[in-house]
Amino acid sequence: MAMKKMAADVKAGRLQPEAINQDSIQNYLCTRDFPDPELMIRTSGEHRISNFLLYQLAYAELYFTSVRWPDFRKENFYEAILDFQNRERRFGKTSDQIQNPVNA
Repeated sequence: MAMKKMAADVKAGRLQPEAINQDSIQNYLCTRDFPDPELMIRTSGEHRISNFLLYQLAYAELYFTSVRWPDFRKENFYEAILDFQNRERRFGKTSDQIQNPVNA
């Protein structure tokens, strides 16, 4: 839906193709007023995201659990949070790039 609206705005002259960037794409998404998720918890043992928030999950940490959603409890949530806290957030970089940043 977002890309169709963006294409319509380009066609109507309301958006120049050169102006399309990460920020302008974000502005067309229905989640534009919310921050991107940092953690996505997938229940039921499935190891896929099923086209859910594809753009917004680019730098999110994914947590998979075999617990089904109706059975997901506070303890399961705590497990996910503890797992998240032990991860190295790299935002698309390698561990080496995080540990040895290039000074430009």
